[in-house]
Amino acid sequence: MTEFAPLFSQDAACMQYSAIRRMAKFALHPGIISFAAGAPSAETFPAEDIRRITASILETDSRAALQYGLTLGYTGLIEVVVEFCRSRRSINAVAEEVCITSGSQQALDLVGRLFLDPGDAVFLELPSYIGAISAFRNLQAELVGVRQEPDGMEIQDLVDRIEGCQKSGRRAKLIYVIPNFQNPSGLTTSQEKRRAILEVAQRFGLLVVEDDPYSDVCFDPLTASGLAPVKSADVEGRVIYLSTFSKILAAGLRVGWIVAAKSIMAKVDLAKQSTDLCGSMLDQRIVAECCRQGVVERHLPKIRKFYKRKCQTMLDSLDAAMPPVVQWTRPAGGLFVWAALPDGFDSEVLLTEAIEQAKVTYVPGHPFHVNGAGRNTLRLAFSKESEDNIRAGIHRLAQVFKHHLE
Repeated sequence: MTEFAPLFSQDAACMQYSAIRRMAKFALHPGIISFAAGAPSAETFPAEDIRRITASILETDSRAALQYGLTLGYTGLIEVVVEFCRSRRSINAVAEEVCITSGSQQALDLVGRLFLDPGDAVFLELPSYIGAISAFRNLQAELVGVRQEPDGMEIQDLVDRIEGCQKSGRRAKLIYVIPNFQNPSGLTTSQEKRRAILEVAQRFGLLVVEDDPYSDVCFDPLTASGLAPVKSADVEGRVIYLSTFSKILAAGLRVGWIVAAKSIMAKVDLAKQSTDLCGSMLDQRIVAECCRQGVVERHLPKIRKFYKRKCQTMLDSLDAAMPPVVQWTRPAGGLFVWAALPDGFDSEVLLTEAIEQAKVTYVPGHPFHVNGAGRNTLRLAFSKESEDNIRAGIHRLAQVFKHHLE
């Protein structure tokens, strides 16, 4: 076999396989209860509405829907996103500030390629989203972890780490945050800290990358009204806002978006041309029509009720089965519960036993930490499994942990 390693780029040498994707193969084994996959449940997809809308588009506008389109996206969907941001996210954007992407992951890659040179510093929560960690690490950025409190980033720690980078001559570029029901921790950043993060970015001349895929997956509608994005207070164009329809419509449609200043969007246009030239015009038209016809609005209450019930089942099961020394978050939305074993225990080591003996999978917490910490933590996703399986899976997992903790 020919050896190609010498030909790979420096970027390729930095690439690491996603811990979440690594766990996906175990979810397919018979009898496995999977708390690993963070995908939305197919039970929440409005399949009949999507079928009807797709058929109508192909009947009335098939030539345009099946053709190439503009790099920044279908104009009709961009208009929908502008209104969606205004009415649901308190973001006053114009069409020239919007790009439609193939999910949020493409948006992270585009932003990273536009702003990061090797060695540039990105500041992320501890823990943070594996997809963002991969996108920025692949560009040879320096990933700097910032301690996270129950209400979001510890602001003084953020300031200290930015100052430390600048004093050592390293270039600080981006602050990456997931303020709503964070993946993986499930935590929500307070409004006070959202304002503080923006003020820190202004003070040090950084950009904020605000990743917001979960804000509409809140369990209480009153909670949603208090989740104003960091972007909503941005008057300088310093915040790059990312979101997606994957969690509130259908993941397979692969439609996300970026809202950023016009000067940034001009560069996004150029960068995206070398990535996919244009996204799926059919998918984008389907999403636009789902929004125009009120499909998203009609289904949101069902989605919230669905995940609230699943989350409560998991929390009740943890309360009933887990040893007192195990701790976990109590999210008000999203898809994840974050758990911590006592210091000294390694969730990755225990995972083998959980799979082989308890037939349960989860994602170890270590890969979510850019500072090498988190060995004792793990992420539990409640979106995929039935309530009966959640109860059974948590009970089995608790037996594994008890065997070692006691």
